Amino acid sequence: MSELLHRLRRDLNTLTDPVARAEIVARIAGVLARSGKFDDARHSINAIKEQFGRGESGRVTVWKMIAEGLVFHYENLSPAALERMSGALVLGRAMNYPAAVALASAWKAHIEFERSDFVKMAESLAASMKNVEAEDHDAQTRISMVLANAFMICGDRLQMQTWFLRGRNHAVKNGDRASVEALQYNKAAFATAWARVSSCTVPLEVDGLLHLRGEVNSARNLQELSGIAALNGHIQLIHARLLMLEQRYQLAVEALNVVRHTEPFAQHNFHQLYIDLEVQFCTVMLGGTDFSMALRYSDVLREFAGLDIDERIVASWMLARIAEAAELGEALAALEAELQRLLATHAANRGQLRASLASFVDDCTTIGP
Repeated sequence: MSELLHRLRRDLNTLTDPVARAEIVARIAGVLARSGKFDDARHSINAIKEQFGRGESGRVTVWKMIAEGLVFHYENLSPAALERMSGALVLGRAMNYPAAVALASAWKAHIEFERSDFVKMAESLAASMKNVEAEDHDAQTRISMVLANAFMICGDRLQMQTWFLRGRNHAVKNGDRASVEALQYNKAAFATAWARVSSCTVPLEVDGLLHLRGEVNSARNLQELSGIAALNGHIQLIHARLLMLEQRYQLAVEALNVVRHTEPFAQHNFHQLYIDLEVQFCTVMLGGTDFSMALRYSDVLREFAGLDIDERIVASWMLARIAEAAELGEALAALEAELQRLLATHAANRGQLRASLASFVDDCTTIGP
């Protein structure tokens, strides 16, 4: 049991006021959701509904909505998560309840970042920072995590590391093991995503791959030690994709086939056909002669239209390499053109994200440790 969960349960045992107890139960449900214990989280939420199901307490309702949002987000990455966080934010503002506004806004920013809605993300972060207190470790950790991820996407490792360390500091102070693991996972995941896109234009340096392998292994080891289930599939996926970057193609095929049966993944960054493409790419790099994905590249890319742009960039590059191996000149020319188009869009998106982060570059030294 994490120190945070132990502390919340200890506090619950000392309380007699029904409202105060329900608030703690809701916070416990949120921690359980982030730890992948969804049935336990729903049980706690249902217990709150039985006693406060008619909105008898605004404070209880706002914490319950945040907990529900976390269940929706971590169990199946449902769009309902954003609706719950937005509702909690509206209620928190109506109640003039800064702690709820800070946390709901931080989680809203987290979801908006994952949707590449960078303008709204920046607005939500600003709202969270305006309301957060120095010792509000939950919100401070989430703010720092969103910004660390965003700066990593921009390739700004200095700011990424600053916010990563700040987030870990708050998570450790809070005894929040799930957030410590999530921070380590995010660092590895976004660094791997950056390397995958970069590898489509320039060869990766050996030292960089060794450093990245260390980060991915640290995330895997921490997950195994903590036993937190919420990120297990994602860690397996970035491990498999790093094996591809390391050109360890046979091991990558084995790892990818394990990932096939691992859930949940968001629709914007996972597709079973994508695993087929990655497996075929690895097989071709090993000397295989199945070029079927490149032969029907138009249909394949159409299937990937809903994926994040970095996934579509890597898909186009893999298809181009398969077409190259198959000596499919026309397909290769079309895929290289599509790759350049996507890279230009990706650069423009990064520019928009970088602009949205401009006001947060120095905030890590002005809003708390």
